[in-house]
Amino acid sequence: MNKIRIVPFLLFVAVFIFPVGSNAAKGAEEVDLCLACHADKTLTKKLMNKEILPLYVDGNEFKRSVHAKIGCTGCHTDISLDNHPIVKKIKSRKEYSLSRSKQCTVCHTDEQMRQRLPIHSSLAAKGTCVECHGFHAVQSSAVQKTGVPENQYCMTCHSRQLAMRMRSGETVSVLVNESALRNSVHGRLKCTECHAGFSMTQHPMKVYSDKRAYSIEKAEYCWKCHEDAYRDYESSIHLDVLKKGNIKAPTCTDCHGDHTVASTKKNRDIGITSCNKCHGDMNSSYEASMHGKAFRKGVENAPSCASCHGAHRVESTLTTGIKTGCLTCHKDAARAHNTWLKNPPITLPSFAELHFEGASCAACHSAPGAARAVYLSIFDRKSGKPLPEEALVAALETDSEGLMEKIDTNADGGIDAKEIWDLFALLRKKNTPTVFLGTMDVTNSKDAHLIGAKSEAAKDCERCHHPEAAFFQDIFLVMKNTEGKTTLLRAKGDVLNSIYSIIPARTFYVLGSTSITLFDILFVVALIGGIAVPIGHITLRIITSPLRSLRRMGKGGKH
Repeated sequence: MNKIRIVPFLLFVAVFIFPVGSNAAKGAEEVDLCLACHADKTLTKKLMNKEILPLYVDGNEFKRSVHAKIGCTGCHTDISLDNHPIVKKIKSRKEYSLSRSKQCTVCHTDEQMRQRLPIHSSLAAKGTCVECHGFHAVQSSAVQKTGVPENQYCMTCHSRQLAMRMRSGETVSVLVNESALRNSVHGRLKCTECHAGFSMTQHPMKVYSDKRAYSIEKAEYCWKCHEDAYRDYESSIHLDVLKKGNIKAPTCTDCHGDHTVASTKKNRDIGITSCNKCHGDMNSSYEASMHGKAFRKGVENAPSCASCHGAHRVESTLTTGIKTGCLTCHKDAARAHNTWLKNPPITLPSFAELHFEGASCAACHSAPGAARAVYLSIFDRKSGKPLPEEALVAALETDSEGLMEKIDTNADGGIDAKEIWDLFALLRKKNTPTVFLGTMDVTNSKDAHLIGAKSEAAKDCERCHHPEAAFFQDIFLVMKNTEGKTTLLRAKGDVLNSIYSIIPARTFYVLGSTSITLFDILFVVALIGGIAVPIGHITLRIITSPLRSLRRMGKGGKH
């Protein structure tokens, strides 16, 4: 049964219990009478524009409001026990709010409100009473006159349950917890130092499309003071994907909050809890890692998310070296690794550093069972930055779906060394000189966070330095578009050991593959040549020894 239709029946029952005209139907009892229907949380009315208007009233809130003494009919003057217009046509919630606000002016005239609160005229001209004060939970404003401290003036209204409605129909609370604000890092600031355009006489009534648009615009308040952080954020993958339409990408307030901003120095958990809002699937791996265990034990320098990824300049892990974050703490890593990662007689720390260029730290220090792969990225030699997928698509005159088909010309499902060479030559011909750089890394991001103890690290050289090394079985060409999405194109093993790889991908040898045939041939030739020279020299001296003796004797006779 339609809930609107049962109202007359319930009203009849209520009237029978509380007879009309008696004192029982006045004041507080009048409220109880109305709540016989309106305490039902499912009671609603569909408006002409299809919006749903809730008719529920929280009785406890109303009884604590400033209007409790005047009862329901004090404001709803068109409703009585004899007349309840339940079929009244209302176009929209906005029209309903306007009609309710007109009722407010019966007691609270504009002139009266302007004298008590100068800013009120500015607000009333752009919004309705109920948008700020609500319907049935109106609290005493304890209005302050001008001359009081600015923050106290603002809290006159914002210490109460106020909400702002978006065009989408969503509502956002504009209640400010004064205690939390005072204890935040911004506790000593004035409200207008962040909220530009607002004052004790001006209060813009801004309208936003939805809650997300509101939070994104709020971030601009932060940029005025935190310029360095914003410059870092401008180059981050977070802002990049936000600009490309991913509205879930974080802004300042998503990580730091708005009026409860805490000091990251005093509360180190902030970084982890903020990142977990979006990257919670990584937390279990981090918690089980050496880093996570040290952090929970309270080790002062134990890394959190920002220690490796950066706080504001967050970059893509597939096109940048996370090892930079590792070396921030492990500054003496090269020397420490050189105790075993060396090739006598070469024992300089620079030998270990070469390995850092070709392998991520996680490739050796993640869990023993983690899968590894070689990721090759195309870098623009002019800018020094990764070539975006859009540029490659344009050069090959195709689209993202046809990219593999265009590069894999023999259609065997993998990019070989000759095809890499052809791609390199084509880009150079189109005035886009590139270089193929790569690194070995784990294939699963969870494994990248599960850093184990030193005793668990991969220290067997043959895992990499062997023609059939398992770590080199999976090879991918990495393409990233301007929206932050990554495409992996499978490549074949010969891209690491072919003559075609020397020019476009000359760092592959540093990656650890010792199976480049040409290099092996050159090494054998050099080795044979190196041995042959002294042997030949000694042999020649032995053969020519009699001749040299006769020459010496001849010289002696003449003397």
